[in-house]
Amino acid sequence: MRYSLPKTGLFLLVVFLLTSGSLAVAQMKPGQKAYMYLIYHKLNPGLTIQDALPVEREWRKINQAAVDEGKLIGWYMTVKQFTSNPNQTEYDYVTRIVSPEMAMKGASPEAMVRIYGDSVQAKMADLQKRDRMTAPVVKIEIWEITDGTFGPNFAPDNTQTMVVERIKRRTPGADYEGLVGQVKKLAEQRVAQNNLTGWDFSTLVVPNGSEKGYEFSIAQYVTSLGAIADPVLASSGKPIMAAPAYKQLRKQMDQTFDVVRQEVYRFMEYTSPKSN
Repeated sequence: MRYSLPKTGLFLLVVFLLTSGSLAVAQMKPGQKAYMYLIYHKLNPGLTIQDALPVEREWRKINQAAVDEGKLIGWYMTVKQFTSNPNQTEYDYVTRIVSPEMAMKGASPEAMVRIYGDSVQAKMADLQKRDRMTAPVVKIEIWEITDGTFGPNFAPDNTQTMVVERIKRRTPGADYEGLVGQVKKLAEQRVAQNNLTGWDFSTLVVPNGSEKGYEFSIAQYVTSLGAIADPVLASSGKPIMAAPAYKQLRKQMDQTFDVVRQEVYRFMEYTSPKSN
């Protein structure tokens, strides 16, 4: 098992699990469900992301085996750049596992033997120890990825930045699907015009209580933060959407949703899609 959260009371049993991206929606089949585990890491005092990379690259190797076997959709390491979180040091990076089911499955015993030979148990124990000594897990969330749109050549290597908004409805229980559908249509146009490389919408599944503060997540994948500043390409002279219409859409979003937290991440490590 990789993850235990001392002092928080939160304990997740994951056999040989691994670490993880909503961007894997781009690799999903139409109508396929996907669940996303977000695993938040805090570096131990005096350590940097460079210290965490050897550990995460080893987890990537294990997760790649699970992706190759069709047990996972993808794994990603994303490093926090900016956050509106008042507790700026709550975590330093987030690994993401995207799975076709909530009960995730790791690499098979046969795959683990191919990676570690006859030293699987010893190597895994050592990896888990190095993991805890480098960047312990401080929080875990499980999300269902409910919608998304991506460019045909979407990949982390050409989408280095992800802007995430954790949101909640201002009126509990209020309808939101129609509005999100409008935002998706705009995102599709932005992708077509290379203003975005991808967009997705997710719903928090676990833990999901009123004290959590947010219930949904919207992620935009961009090559430049300029796409966030000019989402309808108004400065191009050929805007995707007329200014009054976009202003109205933004007003509806602001009336329906409260942005509880906004964060910007960059991609560091990731698995490749399962080869056909």
